[in-house]
Order: sequence, then structure tokens, then C-alpha cells
Amino acid sequence: MKIFKLMAVALVAMLGFTACNKACEHEFIEHDFTNELVGTWTYVNGGQAEAMVIKADGSFTTTGVMEGGYLYEEKGTIKVVNNKVTLAFDGDKETFEGRLELVAGKSLSLVMFDDNDVRLTYDYCENDLSDEILGMWVCHEGLPGVENDMLIMTFSENGKMTMTTSKSAFIPFDYVNEEVDYVIVGDLLFKNFYGENPAEGYIRCQSSRLTYSPNATTLGDILIENIHAPYQNNTVELNVSFLRVKQNLDLAGKAYDYNNIYVTNVKAKDAEFEFAGQTLNLATMDGSILDKMMKNLLFNVSFPSADKIVYNYHYNGENVHVPSPIVVDGNKMTIKKSVNNPACKDIDVWTFQDQDNTQMHMYMPVKSFENFLANTAVEMMANEGKLDLNDAAAVKAIFDEVEAAIETINVSFIFKTAK
Repeated sequence: MKIFKLMAVALVAMLGFTACNKACEHEFIEHDFTNELVGTWTYVNGGQAEAMVIKADGSFTTTGVMEGGYLYEEKGTIKVVNNKVTLAFDGDKETFEGRLELVAGKSLSLVMFDDNDVRLTYDYCENDLSDEILGMWVCHEGLPGVENDMLIMTFSENGKMTMTTSKSAFIPFDYVNEEVDYVIVGDLLFKNFYGENPAEGYIRCQSSRLTYSPNATTLGDILIENIHAPYQNNTVELNVSFLRVKQNLDLAGKAYDYNNIYVTNVKAKDAEFEFAGQTLNLATMDGSILDKMMKNLLFNVSFPSADKIVYNYHYNGENVHVPSPIVVDGNKMTIKKSVNNPACKDIDVWTFQDQDNTQMHMYMPVKSFENFLANTAVEMMANEGKLDLNDAAAVKAIFDEVEAAIETINVSFIFKTAK
């Protein structure tokens, strides 16, 4: 209702508020709307969004956000005599009158008493999604028009969610399991993003409308987020599809073949270097070279046990198997490469499985990918007799070369169950 109040204030300034006189010019329909008003009603218009919950006793609570503003909550009472509506707000004791236009179970419009019949229309929300969306979701189809194909959200019951995503035009920061406050009312989701200096109290609240479809695909549940994101003093609309994934990894006895790769947020040195028979220039890399390399290697991973991963690939006419112990903490998997090969570095990989174990996503932020790339180069060169693993300076030079070449990068590997 804060949106309604601000509209009313603006019209008072422009037109003068003559509710009693204007009320007489409107026809009122004799009807008892008490039962039809009860429920959750949601409104979205660009950067403005609001959810209104009306109870049987006529009390209401609205939760919403104005463009680029903070999350707010308003309480009050709504009274309808025939279709004349009166809104009384608890906090500032303001009262507004208007006309109600209602299509039961579909839409609710509040029309102010003024010459222009300015209206605010809410959609009826049959289901509250607070419980349905609890858990972990991974971006299923990518952000349209945005170079960011990796986004993971985990919703907890305490009003906190964690996000893992790479920087994009609409999300100004890299997030890796970063905690964000959220509120869900009906089918509206409100997320509070903290800026670079939370001490300054900067919060950007982002609103979106959710569509939840259980068992929508063979992979499981789908959640579509219709986002209204602030961008360059304006608001843009995005539709993002998410797949429900497991919060606790089920690895023992599983094997996955490499399928695809997403490379985003690349900023790297314009220089070429040889890697596994391929020439890489990370400054211009869109993932196609790495995709070709992984497929040429017939790369796959297997998990003989819940605490062990094996890299498997075909290189120089030989089948190579590289085992490493792993430590799993939620969806963070640390591949302990240094245990079996002190020349290598450990890799933190955020790992996600769909509910039927048909897919696995591995996400690597910049440091993890640097270690993955350098480890692979070290192991391959050692197998070819081109590198002495006891030559600490030579090994360090490889890691230094990779680190110097990459400033930022985010990589997501997509695997499917091995045939």
C-alpha cells in the first residue's frame, strides 16, 4: 500500500484531494466483498513491487520495495461498503478512499477518487511459495542477454539465502556462497544486496515474481524468476530458469562424462601458451577451446568413494587415471591434489547434482581455475618427461605463468552420468 500512498500524495499535489465530492460521482454496487478480499495479492510494475495479505477481519499487511529502495512493511485495515473502499494505515493514521474493482480469484484494483481514475491493480496469488522454494537451485538455461551462465541460490528457513554467481551488468559483485537476506510473500521474492561497504548501510533491494513447477522436466523441479533489476538508472526485466539440485552431495560410486563448459567474466593477459596440445589465449577465450580440449581428452570424473575423485582422460594414446582425496563441506568440494602430488595445489570446487543424479555442475572461481589449469599442465608435462616434479622452481614457474595470465574468470563444468 505504500505505492498507493505515494500515488495519492502526488495526486493531491497536482489535483487537490476532494474524495467526498468525487465519491458522489461514482456508482456503487451493492455487494459484500468480505470473503473475496481475503488472500494474498501481488503487484509488479518495473522496479516497484508489493504483496498485500488481507485477513478475514479486514486487517492487511503489505510488503514491498520502491525503485532502488529499501524493503518496507505497512499495516492497516481495509473496509468495503458495496464497492467503496477505505484504507486506514496504522503507522501514520492516514486514510484514503476509492473504488474497488474485483474479479474474484484473479485481480483486485483500487481506483482513487480523482479526475483521471488512477488505479493500482494486484494479481491474486493462490499459493505461497515460502516452503516450496526452500533448498538449492542452479541456473538452468542462463541469463538472456547477459554473459553469466552460472547462478546458484540456496534458500534457508531463517530468511537467509546464499548466492554463488559471477559479476554481471545487473549484479555488481562476484558472490561465492555469500549470504543475502530475502523475504517471500506469495509469489514475490525480495532480495537485499549489500554494497562494497555494508557499514555505509547501502542496500539494493531486488524484486522478482516466481513461478514454481514441480517435476517440470526429467531433471526435476523448475523455478522461473521474473526479475526486475535496476540497471543504469532504469529497470530491466529478465526471466531466469533454475533447476532444483541436491544440498548434500551423493558421490560414492558415481561417474560422470564431461558435457559442456561455461566461461564468463574473463579478463586476462593477451598472450598464448600451450596446454594439453592446445594453444590457449585466455583474453579471447569463450570456452570453445577448453570445450574442444576436454572432449578430445574424453575427460570424465568418477568417485570410487565419497572421499575420493579420479580424473580419467585419454592422452598420447594412453588412458590416464589421476586419483585424489576430497573433502566435502556442503556443496564445497576440496580436491586435495597436494596429498598424492606435492607439486600440485588443492582446488576448491562448488559442486551440484540434480535430484536424480543425471547431471553434475562444477563451478570454479578464478583461483580454483588457475590451480586446475596449472595442476593439469604440471601432471601432463611430468607424464611426457618434460618436467621434473622435484624441480620446485620449474613447477612454480608454471603456476606463476597461469596466475599472471588471468585476472578474473569464472568457469562452470557440466557433466552428465557416464554411459
